[in-house]
Amino acid sequence: MRATELAARLLLALVFLAAVVGKLRTRAAFAGFVVSVGQFGVPARWTRPVARLAVAAEAAVVVLLAVGRTAPAGLLLAAGLLAVLTAAVVGALRRGARPACRCFGSADAPIGPRHVARNVALAAVAVLGLLGGAVAGPSLSPAAALLAAGVAVPLAAVAVRLDDLVALFAPTPSRTTRPAGRP
Repeated sequence: MRATELAARLLLALVFLAAVVGKLRTRAAFAGFVVSVGQFGVPARWTRPVARLAVAAEAAVVVLLAVGRTAPAGLLLAAGLLAVLTAAVVGALRRGARPACRCFGSADAPIGPRHVARNVALAAVAVLGLLGGAVAGPSLSPAAALLAAGVAVPLAAVAVRLDDLVALFAPTPSRTTRPAGRP
């Protein structure tokens, strides 16, 4: 079960690291995130502090997950933060709001059910990591650690680039074409 914990820690650390870097990579990226926080119903005077708190919590998850002794706290914080973010998305969707998902920086895709599903899946990963770490077992073999990383890295990439993957496979509207020379 230690492999499950390691895979969860790696996956979540990569996802939250991408979120922090995406939001802080430029002033414009952070400003866009602050604006999007307001679109989720946060009062204007609280958007900047809430945005800062969100980024600080995401960074804390990364740091806590990086150290074995603090990993359970990181997994708990990740699960709690994902629950809050999921509630914010669900609340916005229920109000009919569709702000852009600025989870990883400057994406323009509006939020939707896929963001709820992604957050719920990531929260489940955090819980599985907690359960996997709670089971005492032998130390992790190099092969098991490599397998955990081999599972975590591509899944993290899918979570981070979900909007791009959906856009890539979304059906495109077909255009009616007319043969040349006909009106």
